[in-house]
Amino acid sequence: MTTPETSPAANTTPAVPPPPAVVLGPWYSRFGNLAQIASAAIALVGFAVVIFQLNDNRKKSEAEAYRAELADARRNYATYSDAVLRYPHLSDPDYAALMRNHNEYLRYQAFVSHMIYAYDDILNVVRGGGDNEGIKEWLTAFQIDIRLHRRYLCHPADKRFTETYRPFMQKLLKDAAGDCKDVPELAEAAKPPGSPGVND
Repeated sequence: MTTPETSPAANTTPAVPPPPAVVLGPWYSRFGNLAQIASAAIALVGFAVVIFQLNDNRKKSEAEAYRAELADARRNYATYSDAVLRYPHLSDPDYAALMRNHNEYLRYQAFVSHMIYAYDDILNVVRGGGDNEGIKEWLTAFQIDIRLHRRYLCHPADKRFTETYRPFMQKLLKDAAGDCKDVPELAEAAKPPGSPGVND
């Protein structure tokens, strides 16, 4: 007699199914992931090149804009230099003579305004471009030119005169004028009827 422990059915272990067969695709399918990685890498390189070109173009545009602004400012300064050559007596004014000739005094006012505008323009461009050496040179030229006009800076024809320039230039003009207590006022000897007087 057979007992459950010795029966042949009890000694058999359940069968383990065989592993599934690996189905290999065509040879080129093995490189699918590699192609995707390569595509992503190429796209990333292309994106980096585009960013570099955009940045390079922006820098070139800024440099071109600076050169154009500087050229315009130099043209303004050249017109001032031309005025100095045409009217040298206005660059080193004889106030006694100017106060006797109303039209010449008006020309002098325009001359000084033109000079300051030319320097205001070029200093603004050079400061914006960060050219420290250029700023120093132009400031020196301005200080040399403006020192002869201190009396007019202290007593301009219109008290609002300096307000027509940028804040940086307003400070330079204030520094150039300094303490005006020792500077005699400007008073026209004779002017045409109906024309505004100095400091009106």
